[in-house]
Amino acid sequence: MAKDKIAIVRGAFLNPFELQNYYPLKNKYELRAISSLHPISEAIEIPLTKTFSFTDLPNFPFKYQILNRLVVDAHYLFGLEQLLRGFDIAHVAETYYNYTRQAVNAKKKGYVKKVISTVWEIIPNNNEGIWGRKRFKRIAYEGIDHFIAVTELAKKALLEEGVEEDRVTVIPMGVDLKRFRPGRRADTGPVRILCVARLVVEKGTGELVEAFSALRKKYPDLELALVGEGPLKNKYARVSGIIFQPLPYQKIEKAYQEADIFCLPSKTTKYWQEQYGLALIEAMACGLPIVTTQTGAIGEVCGEAAIYAKPGAANDLQLKLEGLIINTSARITLAKKARARAEARYDHRVIAKKIDALYQKVLWE
Repeated sequence: MAKDKIAIVRGAFLNPFELQNYYPLKNKYELRAISSLHPISEAIEIPLTKTFSFTDLPNFPFKYQILNRLVVDAHYLFGLEQLLRGFDIAHVAETYYNYTRQAVNAKKKGYVKKVISTVWEIIPNNNEGIWGRKRFKRIAYEGIDHFIAVTELAKKALLEEGVEEDRVTVIPMGVDLKRFRPGRRADTGPVRILCVARLVVEKGTGELVEAFSALRKKYPDLELALVGEGPLKNKYARVSGIIFQPLPYQKIEKAYQEADIFCLPSKTTKYWQEQYGLALIEAMACGLPIVTTQTGAIGEVCGEAAIYAKPGAANDLQLKLEGLIINTSARITLAKKARARAEARYDHRVIAKKIDALYQKVLWE
């Protein structure tokens, strides 16, 4: 019996962080990822087809601002409609990407049977400032068979934009709990704080570095490990006590297992809130006590398995971090809560079963 064919279309956003939630389905479905020529990472465990996208153009000043105004959205995949011929499901992301519109067009032409979209966006009516985006969204609402919202907030945003509730299912993204697990870090030695994030303003790395620098005056052996790239990296390069860990995702669990505290102090901007924070899931799975902020979907993701500092407040972040630095038992208690929450909610095998059930439901409708 032939397997149903699923195309996971992610363009330039293709990455192994999300894709691990589909790996347990490799034996049941014929899975294939479709990306741009230069995605975030092509180190994935399912077959991959790459095609040219405007995102593959060399970087130039205001690249995306210009492209998005010329073609509505730069994430257009050349030849995607033809690539989807014969697939049972095209699994795209969000409602305003060009490749999502292309998948809906492929369905209209009879090339693909069904279209499912995973949605991370939590701000209703966001991403509509560019001409044509509202039209792209209307096309998505009309042509997508079902939406996977990774959080209740993402579902709420879809409902506020007019999507019927029976077309939305909340399925969070998880991680491989056998890979992301607590390490055996020695109790002796300096305390290490870890942040895995893009080094940009909205991730709160500026406040984290400020809080860390103040704490290091009291605790000279304190360490801050940063895993990530971004425009602020050079600014932090000379800060005493900061360790940069340029690890590929295939080895990133090592950073968590060598840390004592995880910190992601994200901030809200006019057009962005932390939609999920998969690094928080990885930290929980590795049994790390977490200090973060109550912004975007973070509270929904972490629940009681984290300590929350005021967004954008380095002084409050410093106090919350110091409480864990000086109190080993508090770290242990929070670490146990973190791992328990990961086991209860974010096992990628359980999540894959939920995605499988949705695929079957949509295919039989």
